[in-house]
Amino acid sequence: MNKQECKKYFRRAYKRLITNNKPISISNIENEMNNVIDTQKEEYIAYSKIAVHNMQKSGNAEIRLKDLLSQIDILPQIFKRETAINKAKILLK
Repeated sequence: MNKQECKKYFRRAYKRLITNNKPISISNIENEMNNVIDTQKEEYIAYSKIAVHNMQKSGNAEIRLKDLLSQIDILPQIFKRETAINKAKILLK
């Protein structure tokens, strides 16, 4: 287990509970951590889909991990989270 990642998700879940005036309980922290993880998962998948789409349309004969990772570095600067998620949904159609 990566302690830093665990703390990051726990911290965000805790802050959400405090912001929403919910009690700190086992079930509430579990639900909020799941929400935080699902939100980030959706964002990461969206950026990944856009990166693969961009590489497919770039004309490169071969898509390499290095190329995709460089796309991932750039895309959050170009697209806000919501925009990226909407764009990724359109790519599937």
